Parts: sequence; structure tokens; C-alpha cells
Amino acid sequence: MTANAHPGAAGTATEPERLASWLRDRLGLPADRVSLTPLTGGNSNETVLVSAGDRRFVLRRPPRDPLAPSAHDMGREHRLLRALARTDVPAPRPVAYCADPEVIGAPFLLMEFIADGVSLTDRLPPAYAGAPDAVGELGRGMVRALATLHRVDWRAAGLEGFGRPQGFLARQVGRWRAQLDRYRVRPLPLFEEIAAWLERNRPEEQPPTLMHGDFHLDNCLFSAHEPRLLAIIDWEMATVGDPLLDLGLALAFWGPRPIQECAMPRIQAVSRAPGAPSREELAAEYAELTGRSIERLDYYMCLAFWKLAAIVEGAYAQHVSGRLNTEYAAALERDVPRLLEEAACIAGL
Repeated sequence: MTANAHPGAAGTATEPERLASWLRDRLGLPADRVSLTPLTGGNSNETVLVSAGDRRFVLRRPPRDPLAPSAHDMGREHRLLRALARTDVPAPRPVAYCADPEVIGAPFLLMEFIADGVSLTDRLPPAYAGAPDAVGELGRGMVRALATLHRVDWRAAGLEGFGRPQGFLARQVGRWRAQLDRYRVRPLPLFEEIAAWLERNRPEEQPPTLMHGDFHLDNCLFSAHEPRLLAIIDWEMATVGDPLLDLGLALAFWGPRPIQECAMPRIQAVSRAPGAPSREELAAEYAELTGRSIERLDYYMCLAFWKLAAIVEGAYAQHVSGRLNTEYAAALERDVPRLLEEAACIAGL
């Protein structure tokens, strides 16, 4: 959700002829049978379905107007996917990386296309109708995948230096306050009030591990035929740090929300269906799988929504300036204050 992605957004066209030649030279694919279909856009990394003959791949490239260039390093994302391919973490397998911006106007990576994979928001696939505990399976699958990620030995996986785990939690307030100051376009009074609470109540850091950085149900692909997780996607914000921040974001979006008109209501909306497992149940399962304490989960949920508000306010600033004209960006006029309101509720402010 790094200033988010929207299915079918415009502006994702690449240089098809140059790309076709690159695919032919690098992978031996038929250059005369290449087609491109935009999948996502906005300020997240752009994603394009590449069809070459009878084979399909997903191409990822930086957005045209990035908010934070460091979040769109294709080489870094390719390095991570290569490392994850040697683990049990469900993630798309990398196919190739191109550092030459002359091919399509920016570096890009090519990765596996997850056949039959769907991203879920407010509706379940029709095939799930026969599964009596479909939402429960989704939630538990999400938590199991997250626990698998957080058990990875990032050093053994070849990711030494991938992040700065020392002092990770202590840096969060300063880092995201500084990012918001780069594009602040309106007063957000709750932002500083919550920042002060986060500084006063910061817990002792959890032992660091590899973390996704934007983890929730919508950034997972599930089978269209059964409630089974196939892959975690959108790794652009991955780092090494306090893994409870991943859990905090996923569970802050899970289930009933503290205000009636919640922020970004479609995200994990299926989790508010009758019979869905509670936030507490999923947190307990995570704790059992990882052995980590969830005693201060409230802090991590608050930090996750506060941080997200700081990030996506950048897309709203682009909307105000006329550079990003999407429904998603326009809705941030309300969604950012609501994120902060929810974070304040979690903190008891």
C-alpha cells in the first residue's frame, strides 16, 4: 500500500518493441508475439502482465512520479526475491532483472506470474461458497505465511546489509515525520499527538528479522478455487527490522474497526464477515508459531496506521497538485485523517 496501487491504472505502457527485443535476447522468447497488460499503477511500483507466446510473466518497474525513490529499487527487490526463492516463504520467483533504463525507461524486474492467483478485498471468489470457514482459512493462511517470513534467517539467506535493524523502532517516528514534511499540504493535528504517544510508549524492540513492510491480506494472492494462500506480493518496502510492525498493520485492518467510517474500508473488508476469526485469535496463532511476545500489539497497530498515513499523504499531495488524478488519491482527503483517528483510538488518545 505504499501510496497505493489500483487495478488497471493508466500510464503503465512501456516501450514494447525494445522490451520484446530484450525478451528475445535474454530469454529466447518470440519478439513478434509480445503483449502488455497493465495490472497496477499509481505511486506503487507499476506492474504489467507480459505475454510472450504461450508464456506469461509479471514485470515490475518504478512509478513515473515516485514519492520515495529508495522504495522503488528494482535491483534490491530482485535480490530479495532471489533470496526468498531459497526459503519456504510463498513469493513469486524472480525470472530476470534489467538495470538498463534504456529498454523501457527505467530498471525493471521480471518475475513469475501466479496463475489462478487473486487479490481479495471486499468479496470472496464464487468458488469459496462451499468452504464454511473461508475467511478463517484466509486469516490463518495470512498469519502462517507471515510467521514463515519472520522465521527466515536473513543472514543465511544472503541478505546481510539489506536493512538497518539496529535502532529500527527508535527511528520510525523521526523517519516518517521527515517524509511527511517533504510534501505536507494540510494540517493533520492528530499526527503530532500520536507521534508524541509513540515516542513515550515505545516498547523494547523485538529481535529483528526480515519483514515485508506493507503486509496485509490485499498484498497476498490466494487461489481462485479455494481459500489457500499462493504468494505474498509487493515487496518494495521489505527490510530487516521489528517484525511486529508487519503483524500490527495486518491486524489493524482485520475485523471490526474503532470508528464507524473507517479508513480504506475495502482493505481486508472480508475480515468483517460473520464468523471471521478475531484479531486476538490470529495474534495468538502468530505468537505460537514464532514464539514472539504480542503483549504490546496495540503499539505496533498504532504505529502501522500512523506510518501509513504519513506515506499515503504523499499521494494526496500529488492529487492536490494535479499530478495524480485517481479515485484512490482523491479518497485520501478523508482516508488519511481517518487512519490517524483510528491510530489515536488504538492508543487510547
